Amino acid sequence: MKKETQQLNLKHSNSLIRRAYRTSITEGAFAQVYGNLAQIGSSFITKLMVILGASPLHYSLLSAFGQVSAIWQPLGVALTHKLKTRKMACVWITAAGRFLTLFLGLALLFRMPQQGIIYVLALMFFSAGLQAMGANLWIAWISDLIPLSIRGRFFSRRNQILLSIGLAVSYVLSFHVDLFDGAKGGFKQFYLDMLGAESFFSPHNQAWFLAGIYVFATLIGLLGLIILARQPERPLRHQEAQGLRARYREPFKDKNFRLLLLFGMWWMLAVGVGSPFWGPYMLKKLSMSLFEMQLYGTLHTAASLLSFNFWGRFIDRFGNKSAMKICVALGGLNPMFWLFTSAGNYGILWLEGVVSGFMWAGTGIITTNFVLSIATRGKEQVYSGLYAALTGTAMMLSTLASGIFYPGSLDLGIRLLEPEQVTFGIGGLMRWLSFIPLLFVVERRSTPLRKALAASLLYVKEQVICYWQELVKRI
Repeated sequence: MKKETQQLNLKHSNSLIRRAYRTSITEGAFAQVYGNLAQIGSSFITKLMVILGASPLHYSLLSAFGQVSAIWQPLGVALTHKLKTRKMACVWITAAGRFLTLFLGLALLFRMPQQGIIYVLALMFFSAGLQAMGANLWIAWISDLIPLSIRGRFFSRRNQILLSIGLAVSYVLSFHVDLFDGAKGGFKQFYLDMLGAESFFSPHNQAWFLAGIYVFATLIGLLGLIILARQPERPLRHQEAQGLRARYREPFKDKNFRLLLLFGMWWMLAVGVGSPFWGPYMLKKLSMSLFEMQLYGTLHTAASLLSFNFWGRFIDRFGNKSAMKICVALGGLNPMFWLFTSAGNYGILWLEGVVSGFMWAGTGIITTNFVLSIATRGKEQVYSGLYAALTGTAMMLSTLASGIFYPGSLDLGIRLLEPEQVTFGIGGLMRWLSFIPLLFVVERRSTPLRKALAASLLYVKEQVICYWQELVKRI
């Protein structure tokens, strides 16, 4: 009888995981499209800021708000402290955040562009903050559903599918946004002639087309939340009687959490240096079109898509710490590519996009999974919320500092670096230095990087030999 009960419980658990996987993929596709079009970091938001005449400090504030929103995550812990379910709280809070972006286009109605910029910044701050609260609830929700042993593969597969869908939609819309720019020819002209809409795609209509994109994105995002509400949820584990303040203090009593937090804050501090300027630098200093930016994003995304499976298996087998060491090494290298670019001479960025895509695919999974892997069972939500809040604050500070202490050009004798390139180089060096705090973090399931790489190379060797033997047989 006991054995039959265990089998029924296992069957029920597997059924929940399958339902969670299917729902998470479907809902995530809507969320990805929404994020690509109307969240901080979107090239479409950057384009709006460029149209409004934003300064380097404005870009710094926008990027900083994307990180400071993580401070809202611990509020998610407070909100669900006495709730018996997370689902509807997650859905409604996220919906409130997404609903705000419906009104982004109103920035174009202000008489003074500066007022429009302030309006966009304020709107994005509250939108990102509410969605960060929802994200904290979602992380706890999904960590209860998906076992740690397969979580790396779950997130990698999910991200792989979502990025493909988000990329396709962004590509199509960025092509249409570029049609409003003055220069046309080739396929663009053929397409306009076929539509018979050349008069519509004039420069003065571009901003309003962007406003329409934000409305479309918001509706897509809200529709995705209707699907999210169908995702299953395990009953919340029984929490011992303790006050909210005690719950917030508990992770800081864990030495390993403090070590991981030190690494995370240093890493995010480094990532924030120069982060507001990637998009503006491409548009203004390199004179790249939005379509070329999307092409760069395509290489980045394609590399991510091809590497997600590798990262998922690697993390589940060797642990987050070894995987993060690889990401830190590549993460410091990526900004250095940008030091060799100039207007009309940015071919090296196509290679950087591939390397960056591979690195950030791993980093994205690790960022979600690392803190969950060391958290005390049942405490994942508060661990994750505090980690996100403090590391996000670190990135916010360096992002703001990038704009406040905006450097001048730097003449190295053999090369003149633009101000943005100076910040990129400093950020790259700081990323490499994050190796030091990472070494002290302890992960129970982690395999030393040297052994992990040796095992991975052996696996690749075996696969090549098997493929060669099979090829020989066929010949």
